Amino acid sequence: VCVLCRRAEADPDICGEKRERFGLSAHVFCLFFANHLFQQRNKKVGLLGFLPKDIQRKIDWAAQKRCCVCGESGAAITCCEEDCDQSFHLPCAKEGGCITQYIPPYRSFCPEHRPEQAVE
Repeated sequence: VCVLCRRAEADPDICGEKRERFGLSAHVFCLFFANHLFQQRNKKVGLLGFLPKDIQRKIDWAAQKRCCVCGESGAAITCCEEDCDQSFHLPCAKEGGCITQYIPPYRSFCPEHRPEQAVE
C-alpha cells in the first residue's frame, strides 16, 4: 500500500510505479505531488531522494486532511492556489475534476481553482 494515497492498486499512468525502501512504499508521482515534500539533490538517499523522516512527517500531516473527492483521510495533495485548503489523493484527482500538472514543479489544483484553456 502506498503510504501517501493509501492504495494497493492504482493506475500507473496516474500514480507512477510503486517504490519501496526503508519500510516505506510509495508511488513515484504521489511523492512528487505531495505538498511540502522536497526531493534531495542526491536521488540515491532515502526513497528517490525523499528522506524517510520527511515522508513520515507528510503522512502524519495528511492523516488530518480529508480528500475533497472521496472523503477519506490521508489526502497528501493540496490545491496550490494560495489560501485554498482543498486536499485530495492523487488517484481521486481525475474523477474529482482536479488538475495535476505532470511537469516540474508538479502543481495540483482543486476543481474550483483549476486552470482552464480557451478553445477557439
